[in-house]
Amino acid sequence: MADIFVASREEKNAPVPKISSDKIEAEKSTFDDKVHLFSSFSLNPTDVSFENQEKDEKILLFVRKSKILNLKWIGVAIGLTVAPLFIIFLIDWTLLLGLVSFKYVFYFAALYFLVVVAYAYVNFITWYFNIALITNLRVIDVDFAGLIYKNIAITKLSLVQDVSSTQVGVVRNMFNYGDILVQTAGNVDNFIFEAAPNPEKASRIIENLIGKHGTV
Repeated sequence: MADIFVASREEKNAPVPKISSDKIEAEKSTFDDKVHLFSSFSLNPTDVSFENQEKDEKILLFVRKSKILNLKWIGVAIGLTVAPLFIIFLIDWTLLLGLVSFKYVFYFAALYFLVVVAYAYVNFITWYFNIALITNLRVIDVDFAGLIYKNIAITKLSLVQDVSSTQVGVVRNMFNYGDILVQTAGNVDNFIFEAAPNPEKASRIIENLIGKHGTV
């Protein structure tokens, strides 16, 4: 079971929304309720939990950034991996080994590929652990950057006032991803889920959950 770290604990006095089952089931039929390694959108996931999850708290929506964003760093990693293969045919190995010991060439190559692997790993976990969760009690936004920064923002679902989505640019419209803005009441900061897949559908689901159209 996937386990997501959330450090903060919210007060338990927030009312539990009564979800409109017809609308949720209609949306759920479009998406798998299992979260896989490369899942970026799941409604009512059955195999996700997080630390400090309340006993009666259920995850209703799971969102990561669109998978299409991974293509950039994957392409760079592949390019960096393949590039040395071309260099091999361009180098005069007789001259090179006459100047540098083969041992040092090996060490440099090992270090180079280690850096490439590290680059790919950091980019993957940055995507993997940047998660937005909507539960029946609260909204949780986990911002993770490499290995040195993590920020977890939480607010009660009852404090959410409005939800909107934007898709700007040809690429975002072509691959159907965009930003979701969750506006909250009072002094609570707004939440922005960047580059989320199916932003209009996600916004509509959240609206149903907060009872914007009388579903609570």
